[in-house]
Amino acid sequence: MTLTEDPRAKIRHNIRDYVSEDLEKAKPTPRTVTHFRDMIMTTVVCLHAAVARKSYGKERRFLCPPPRFLVEGPAWQMKRQVLTMSVVSEHSENLCEHTEPLDSNMTSTFKALYISGEARTKSIQLSLKISEPSNVESNPGHTWATFNSAPILAIAKRSTTTFKKSTWIVSGKPVSLFHRIHAQTLSTKYMTMEHGTLSASKDAWSAFNMQIVLPATDTLSTVRPYNRFSGQLHPITHGCSIILTDTCSGISSPPLIVTKVSKGTACQNDGSPVNQMEKIALRRVNPDGTRCYLSTPRLASAGREDNLQLSATGSSEQGESYALLFQPPHTRHRVENGVQIEVDDLDDHLCWTIVGISKLQYTFFDARALNDSSPHMPITPFPTLSRSPAYCEIRNTLELTGNLSYADPTTGERLLLDIYIGSLGPLPTCTHQGPHPVAVVQMPSIEEVVRALEKDTAMAAEGSSLPLLFIRPTDSVGYRMGPTIGLLHQALRVL
Repeated sequence: MTLTEDPRAKIRHNIRDYVSEDLEKAKPTPRTVTHFRDMIMTTVVCLHAAVARKSYGKERRFLCPPPRFLVEGPAWQMKRQVLTMSVVSEHSENLCEHTEPLDSNMTSTFKALYISGEARTKSIQLSLKISEPSNVESNPGHTWATFNSAPILAIAKRSTTTFKKSTWIVSGKPVSLFHRIHAQTLSTKYMTMEHGTLSASKDAWSAFNMQIVLPATDTLSTVRPYNRFSGQLHPITHGCSIILTDTCSGISSPPLIVTKVSKGTACQNDGSPVNQMEKIALRRVNPDGTRCYLSTPRLASAGREDNLQLSATGSSEQGESYALLFQPPHTRHRVENGVQIEVDDLDDHLCWTIVGISKLQYTFFDARALNDSSPHMPITPFPTLSRSPAYCEIRNTLELTGNLSYADPTTGERLLLDIYIGSLGPLPTCTHQGPHPVAVVQMPSIEEVVRALEKDTAMAAEGSSLPLLFIRPTDSVGYRMGPTIGLLHQALRVL
C-alpha cells in the first residue's frame, strides 16, 4: 500500500514533517516541548474574568473586562466563521448571547454580555459556539465546535470580607485592572500594554501576572509570612510591593505598593488580602519620600489645568490608548486619637478595580494537512484526562485516565481515539471500563523514540520530548494534550 493509499501512513508523514519544520525554527533546548503549531496546530484561547457582577433592575452590568477570544494557527477558514458566546446559568439557562466576527488579528471581544438582575444563579459559564456562515441551503450554519469555560462566580456586590479564600487575588496569577470615572460605564478604561508602555484603553485590555516582590510588613496581617521560594500560592495583600508583567509581551512594571482604598481615601495598609472586584490604588514612593499613584491622564477642565499632556500611544482597530502616568494625590490633614495625620484623597483616575483572569484553551489540528474547510462533524467535546498520565517502566505502558472516546458517526458506538506520541502511532491500546475509564497504551521502545527525534540532534538530548496526540480516525481531526513523552536519564518519562 502506498503513502496515498494508507491514511495512517500519511498522518505519520505529515506529523513528522511538521515536527521537523518546527524544530528548524525553534532551535529547542533540553526539556523544550515540541509545539509544531505554526503549520498544523490551531489553538483557540478565551480570556475572561474569574468573577462577574449581577445587574440590578433594568441596569446592565456588562462582563468586565469583556471576554476576549483569539485564534492561532491555520484554523479551517476561521475568518469566515460565526462566533457566538452565551452566558449560561448553573441551571443551564441561556441568560444572554452575543455574536462577533474575528478581526484581522484573529481576535474577537464580546462586549455585550451581562447577567440580568432577575437571574437566580450563583455561578455562570461562558459557552462559545463556532459555526459556518448561514446560507440559503443551510440556515443556521453548521456548528462544529462548542467550548465551555470553567464556572464563573456571580456576585451581587464587591466583597468587603477577607475570610473567603476563593475571592482572594493570588500572587503569580493573571489579573485585569480597570476603572470608571464617576461610575459611568462609557468611561471604563482598561489597563493594557501598548508599545511597551502601560496604557489605558476603552476597548483593549491585557492580562497581567501580579507577583509579590516585597510582602506587607504590618504586624496586623493575618496571612502567613510570604515565602517566594515555597512554591505555594499566596494572596496579594494591602501594603505589599508587586510588579505587573504583561502575559503576552513579558514586559514588567516598576515595583508598586498595593494600597487599600475606602470612600476615595487611601487607608492604612493592614496586610489583609485583596479581594476580587476590590478597588485599590498602586503607589510609588519617590526618593524624596513623596507619594504618587498610577493613573490615567485627566483632561484639563475649565478653571483648572493639570499640566499633563494627553497623548495617544497607539491607535488601531481596537481604538486609541493613552500612556499611564504617576500623579500625586490631593492631600489633607485630619485628627485621629488626638494626632494630626496626612491622608491621600484619591479620585477615580487614581483607583483601579482588580479582578482575576481565567483562561480557556484548546488545541486541535487536521492531520491530513488540508485545512481547507471546517470539519463535517463537531470536534467537541475534546478528550479529557482526569489525572496525570502514569508510566510503568517495567511493562513500558502509559496509563491514561479520562474520556478518550468519540461517537462513531454511523453507529453511534463509542470508540477509542487513535493515540500517537509525535509521529509514532497509532499505538496499541486496551481499555478498562469503570467509574473512570482507563486506556493502557503500549509505548514504543526507547530506540524508536530516539529515531523519531534524530532528525534534529538537539532533540535527541536528555530531557527532549514528543507531544501526546489523539486523532479521530473517521476524519483525521487531531487533539493536542498538555503532557509530553521524552527521554530523561536514558528512560522514557512523562514531562
